[in-house]
Amino acid sequence: MAGAAQSMRAMMISFDILGPLEVRVDEDRIQIAGPKKRSLFAVLLLRHGDVVPVEDLVAELWRDDPPRRAANALHAHASRLRMSIMRWRERHGLEISLQTRYPGYCLQVPADAIDAVRFEKLDAAANTLKSAEPDKAVALLREALALWRGPALQDVPRGPIRDQAAQLLESRRMLTTASLIEINLDLGRHVEIIPQLEALVLQNPLEERLYSQLMVALHRAGRPADALGIYQLARVSFAKEIGLSPSPALERQMLAILNRSTK
Repeated sequence: MAGAAQSMRAMMISFDILGPLEVRVDEDRIQIAGPKKRSLFAVLLLRHGDVVPVEDLVAELWRDDPPRRAANALHAHASRLRMSIMRWRERHGLEISLQTRYPGYCLQVPADAIDAVRFEKLDAAANTLKSAEPDKAVALLREALALWRGPALQDVPRGPIRDQAAQLLESRRMLTTASLIEINLDLGRHVEIIPQLEALVLQNPLEERLYSQLMVALHRAGRPADALGIYQLARVSFAKEIGLSPSPALERQMLAILNRSTK
């Protein structure tokens, strides 16, 4: 009886792009072999449910140097990917299919099985709760960020669609991180989040919001001199990386901290 119950247990299936590209079935991780196959699968996954035209896929796989018979070469890669998908369906019962539809190809998967979709839903749910139930919002945001295993589409070769999606996903990740920190600041957890903020500033030297949050946290923790030092770090980082100064808003925040610390 226990064995039957185990066999009927719903499997955890996930198509993951928040890090290396892979298919996960419970604890098993299926790697996508071959750079062209990874590119094709990633783009079709990013646009799941929609037909991606052949010309867009050719540009993604070969950029400015397509083969003479690009459509035939693409068809060969699509056939190999379809064979892999058929094996996944047979072995694991995955709900996934690769369809040929004019003017290209379409990948059908359950949207909630894609980690990026789940990330967006958790983030949206947290935003609706952050004022009324901040602790629940914190839990949801931590769950969302825990889905990340590295840079988005980390092992997928560069291409127009992949690069745009990866940039957008990384921006969303940073906004979610900043939102989580903001809620924790509002809850008075400034001492607790200082180490995380210090690491984030070093990893993201041009994210001005992180400098601002770290300055606030340090000042509230009774460390105004360190807060002012973070402003100087921002000035040096911005000048070195992009040849600009921090925004007037960050400067005003620095002056406010300076005025309060000298009273």
